[in-house]
Amino acid sequence: MRSLTNFAPSTFEERGAAVAFTTPVLAQTRVRKDDRDKLEVLIPNLSDGHGVYVVPWKGLPLAFPMTVHDRMLQDLIRKGDGCSPDDIRKAVLQAARCGLAGPLAVEAAEAALRDEDEQRLLINYQLIVEVLKAVGLESTDILRAGLGSEKGEQLTRSYMTKAAQSLALEPTELYARVAELATFMEPVGIASSPRPARLRRLARDLLQFRDSMTDWATGNVSEAAPIGTFCAEVAEHTLNQVRNVVNQLDQSVAAFELLLRQWDTKRTLVRRSTTRLSWLLDGWDFIITSWAEAQTRSKHEQDMAVHELFRVLPLLPKDEEKSDHALLADGLLAANRRTVRAYVDWRSGQLDTDLVMRIEAIKGKAA
Repeated sequence: MRSLTNFAPSTFEERGAAVAFTTPVLAQTRVRKDDRDKLEVLIPNLSDGHGVYVVPWKGLPLAFPMTVHDRMLQDLIRKGDGCSPDDIRKAVLQAARCGLAGPLAVEAAEAALRDEDEQRLLINYQLIVEVLKAVGLESTDILRAGLGSEKGEQLTRSYMTKAAQSLALEPTELYARVAELATFMEPVGIASSPRPARLRRLARDLLQFRDSMTDWATGNVSEAAPIGTFCAEVAEHTLNQVRNVVNQLDQSVAAFELLLRQWDTKRTLVRRSTTRLSWLLDGWDFIITSWAEAQTRSKHEQDMAVHELFRVLPLLPKDEEKSDHALLADGLLAANRRTVRAYVDWRSGQLDTDLVMRIEAIKGKAA
């Protein structure tokens, strides 16, 4: 076990990606690769919330009783090729669709996958429009014919061939660059989109969480108030980083012709930015949804919810932020040693069915 300060990761990869387990003690624990490229899971100390346990991935079922859903999810992640937030999300949606986390999780996973399909079609069309706009061609004919129709596809090929000539690129190369950019930008979308993509929506929700938590902590005289203030501060620091990344991406897309012409050099920057955005927002969907649910409950339950959120708060790695959030978190734990208790009822090793059901409900809303 290591203290939060000693554990404090330097990079996102070292921090690990949050996993949407439904077993209460494992909810939102983080998975990463060790020095031997083996998976390991990081679990906050079970006794008083102070410190982090590092457990080999394959030994997780031996150390903790797990729901059937979580055993399946663990196996899917083990069989996957990586443990980035996007890799984990794919496994989480796949496990949720099996129904082991309840019907709400199934509906949410299906809705999330439909949204991804729609966003994929939308971002491809928007980027084609940007290509044509960059070379002075009009795209209304394609929209009028219907992007998915045979006539629309013929018009798209014809216009893209003209655009490739204007850009001094082979048509196949232009298509390849647009397709690769669309893959990178799919979870982010572009600024002019009438329907914000997933990560932009999550950033908007994080802003609302920060404001809501700030208001709650300001008007609260309980011992949970400083913890709520800290949660809001971490959200604010995260939002600052998110804004910087999104602005850089939006500026790149705004200079679209330059982006296409210099794609060989700019593709790495775009991919790095979209990946970083996924890491920055990783784990916040659970926090946001949990807090929204807590606001419908009693004041005491809200205090307890803040303690629970503090346990899984996505602190920024040391290399990402000047403020040492891990050190500040250790200070809060020391000042609230009697009240910051992380899931103490679960140390018996028995699953708390009510808490499992509550986490499954949150999982369904946060997919």
